[in-house]
Amino acid sequence: MKPAVVVGGLAVGYHGRPRATVDVDLLLPRSVLERVARALEAASYAVREHGDVVRVYPAGSDPASGEAIADLVAREANPVLRAAFDAAEDATVLGHRVRVVRRGALVALKFHAAISPHRRIEDRYQDIADLGRVVTRGFDAEDAELARTIAAKMYPGAEDELDGVIDDLRHGRPVKL
Repeated sequence: MKPAVVVGGLAVGYHGRPRATVDVDLLLPRSVLERVARALEAASYAVREHGDVVRVYPAGSDPASGEAIADLVAREANPVLRAAFDAAEDATVLGHRVRVVRRGALVALKFHAAISPHRRIEDRYQDIADLGRVVTRGFDAEDAELARTIAAKMYPGAEDELDGVIDDLRHGRPVKL
């Protein structure tokens, strides 16, 4: 089993429509995350740890003013991430064989990010745009069931709210969060 699962913008490109992204987002087991962070530091990358997230910056850059090139997230951080990590498939992304989160799990992750009060508003808008890219490209009953199962881990009623967002996106209506 490969220890990393691709999520974020690269997964959106795989399941929806490619879009510009400046970083790689990966879910990793916490034990692997720590080893990867140390190896990246040893290779001169700037690494900043924020709880269950390791942000990676180019070697020699100033993390205070630069963009991260990778966000590495501990799959154990919450039940939503654990379920998404477990719902991965083999894929080829940008010419590399990887594990990528399945479409339904990606939709649940993007919904989870979009409703997070801790994310910047512009990032939440990107999450909604990403949901639209993925759902309009193809979203079948199996995808919907997986998304609902994972959304149910967020809070009571989250799966019904996700259904509403998906319905709004499918019908070109403004999304209400």
